[in-house]
Amino acid sequence: MVQDQPVAMIRRFDRTPEQNRIPYISGATLLQANRDDEHSYTEIIDEMRVRCKNFIEDAQQLWRRLVFNHLITNVDDHLQNIGFLYCENNGWRLAPAFDLNPFPEKDSESKTWLSEDSGPITSIQQLLNQAARFELTQPQAQSIVQEVAMAVNQWKEVATSSEVGLQPNELRDFKLAFRR
Repeated sequence: MVQDQPVAMIRRFDRTPEQNRIPYISGATLLQANRDDEHSYTEIIDEMRVRCKNFIEDAQQLWRRLVFNHLITNVDDHLQNIGFLYCENNGWRLAPAFDLNPFPEKDSESKTWLSEDSGPITSIQQLLNQAARFELTQPQAQSIVQEVAMAVNQWKEVATSSEVGLQPNELRDFKLAFRR
């Protein structure tokens, strides 16, 4: 609180410890797309395969985020909310996740499609069907779903923790976002 007003302090992931800028591009830039163009995660994966230094690790992490987004009803998953940081030798890596928000009043349907064939993400089964594109075996993918689901199931404890500060009576406003 500053002068009785809440203030968010944010540590930027696109800065070195010396506060130098690390080059950053969005998923839209990676695909050379306009803001309103419709693209899919599998198109992003295809570009990542060529450009990401640690492609397998980044692809698996992106899939984990898709599971998380689905389970919290984060439907603000447009191409500007996926980013990449420059690492070296013209290589990129998946940037830390950001702008992840539950939307209790929305249906859980991703803004960015999973693939050109499958459309927006509407189920865990749909994600499991595409896991191999993200360099995951079915057992690995199922394990990630269980791990993320267990973490998301603790949302009430996290929301009411001192770090987040939601009041218990405010939980009902978010409950529908976590219905999966």
